[in-house]
Amino acid sequence: MTRLILSVSIFAALCLTLSSTSLAAGWESLGDPDLEREAKEIENLLIAPCCWRQAVAVHYSPAADRIRAEVREMLASGLGRREILERYIGEHGERILSKPPARGFNILAYFLPVLFLAAGAGVAMVVVRRLRPRAEAEGARKVESAKPDRSPGSGEYARKLEKEMWGE
Repeated sequence: MTRLILSVSIFAALCLTLSSTSLAAGWESLGDPDLEREAKEIENLLIAPCCWRQAVAVHYSPAADRIRAEVREMLASGLGRREILERYIGEHGERILSKPPARGFNILAYFLPVLFLAAGAGVAMVVVRRLRPRAEAEGARKVESAKPDRSPGSGEYARKLEKEMWGE
């Protein structure tokens, strides 16, 4: 019974700690579902500046918590997506964006994967086409060599025929 009480107490303390931490970190909801959805979308467009590896929406660090709180504050004050993103681009550069804008050198990030995929498919087709006739020709040669030579006067067939005819 004491274990049950102890585990319930620990669970309650953990829940209170997590809820107070999330409220202090700016995790509170904006109340408006449309603004909350917009906040989540903006968080997915920004990379956490502490390690530059994950989107703010999924990264757990003080820097990501700060950005989440700031995004919600800016949305609540009436700023739009473009203004919020421009603020972070001005502060951290285009590196903060999870998707680079499709202009200038960044356009390669959109076209190179498609180009490499098409080139790889082309190379695979050429290799398959070049290997297929060889395999078919080698298979035909193996089949021909496996057949006994039945032409008159040659090989095992001729010996059997002579043996039957002449009784040797």
